[in-house]
Amino acid sequence: MSEKKYRKVRIKAGKRGWGGPLEIEPKPGKDYIYCVTGGGIHPVAARIAELSGGTAFDGFSSKRDFDQIAVAVIDCGGTARVGVYPMKGVMTVDIHATKPSGPLFRYIKADIFVSGVSVDDIEVVGDWVTAEVDDTAVDETPAPAVEEKVEAVVEKAEAEVQEAVEEPKKKGLFGRLFGG
Repeated sequence: MSEKKYRKVRIKAGKRGWGGPLEIEPKPGKDYIYCVTGGGIHPVAARIAELSGGTAFDGFSSKRDFDQIAVAVIDCGGTARVGVYPMKGVMTVDIHATKPSGPLFRYIKADIFVSGVSVDDIEVVGDWVTAEVDDTAVDETPAPAVEEKVEAVVEKAEAEVQEAVEEPKKKGLFGRLFGG
C-alpha cells in the first residue's frame, strides 16, 4: 500500500466545442486518464493527469476496463467512436469540436461529454486529497482490450443503424404509411 494524491479538475468546452463542463475526480481504482488519440499521451490527457493526480495512460498500448477510467481523451471527428465511451458511462473529452452525431449520438450528453478541448480549458477546482492505493495489483497487459470492445460496440451500433435504415425500405410505401 502507498499513498497517492488526487484533486478535482474542471474541463470546459473549447472554441466551437460542445458539452460539459465536466468535473473529473480520480480516485483509487478509477484514476486512469485514458488516452485514445492515435498513440502516445496527448497534451490534454497529460494536463488532466498532472492537475488531478490521475495516471495518463495510452489506450493503444495496453488495456484498462471501462470502470477504471476516470476520463477518456479521444480525437474523434464525429463518427461512431465518439459515443462509445459515453455509452459505457465514461466521461469523455474530445479534442475535436464535435457535437452529438453518429449511430451512438443518443449517449453523448453534456454531463458526460465535452469537445473542442485544449490544455487551456482545464482548471483545478479542488484541494489535494490523499488516498491509500494498492499498488501490488497493477496489470500491465499489453493487449488493447478496451479498443477491441470499442470496435465490437461500434460494429453493433453501425449494424443497428443500417437495419433501421433498411427496414422502412422493405415495407414499401403502404407499410410505411399504415404500419403494415
